[in-house]
This record gives sequence, C-alpha cells and structure tokens, in this order.
Amino acid sequence: MIDWRAILAEHGSTVWRTAYRLLDHQEDALDCYQETFLAALRFARTQTVLDWPAFLAGLATRRAMDRLRQRYRSARRSIPIDTIPEPASERDGPVQHARASELMERIREAMAELPEKKAEVFWLSCIEGIPHPQIAEAMTVPVGEVRVLLHRARKRLGANLNLDELHEREMP
Repeated sequence: MIDWRAILAEHGSTVWRTAYRLLDHQEDALDCYQETFLAALRFARTQTVLDWPAFLAGLATRRAMDRLRQRYRSARRSIPIDTIPEPASERDGPVQHARASELMERIREAMAELPEKKAEVFWLSCIEGIPHPQIAEAMTVPVGEVRVLLHRARKRLGANLNLDELHEREMP
C-alpha cells in the first residue's frame, strides 16, 4: 500500500515548484499540481514507481508543458502589476528582475514550440537540475538519448531565442 500522505509531504513541494516555475501562474500551477498527483495515483495502481522524485518531476513537467502550449496557442495573458512581487533584495533590482522575467517568458514561449520530449528533458535538466540518469529512468529512455535530446533542445532554443541579440541589447 502506498503512503500518499508521505509522498505528498516529501515531494509535494518539488511538484509545486516545477509547475509554478514553468507556468508562472498560480491557478494553472495548482491545476497542474493536482493533475500530476492524480496521474501518479492512476499509474501507481498498475505499475511500481522506483524513483518518486524523478517520476513526479517528469509528470509535473509534462502537465505544465501541456498547459504552457495551450496558453500560447490561445490569446496571451496579461498579469496585473499589483500581483507581481517586489524584488527580494537590492541586488535583484527592477532592471534585473525585468530582464530575468523577460528571458523566462521567452524561454517558456520557445519551449512551447519544442517537441514534447525535448522540452521535458530541457526543463528537467536545466531548470530542475535533475541528473541525466534519473531523467532517463523517469522517461524510460537511454541516458544517451537524454543527452541528444538536451543538445537538440538547447540548439533549437538558442536559435529561437536569438540569445546573441539579447546579450547585445544588455551591453552598454
């Protein structure tokens, strides 16, 4: 019997962080959080989960990517200024915060254009920091395929984001 309370207590924050960091929208992240655990429940009824952190992070990433793709296919959302938190320190001033927000929004939009596996591998590796072997196990693919997918995702994202142009704009 699976102790779901223990799983929620131990891994719930990781699932929430994954969904929220990718979606940057509380209601969407909450829906994704719930969908992730429902999908995990359905999966666990039929198969054994060997690595809960990687499995749940993968599920959350896939659910969040689905919502992100849906968001960019529909009209763009606007975020009221009063819902944006103030910077945490002076070092994270308005200019740095604006640059980081703009870059993250561009990354989200570019990721919505990536094929599902590439987007998932990129997010899990580069944003969540999950090691390649754990990603491979969660996605049931060889580690080499994870590396290839990550390389291709980075290459395509770099071209889509035109990072050289972004760096030129930041230079004085």
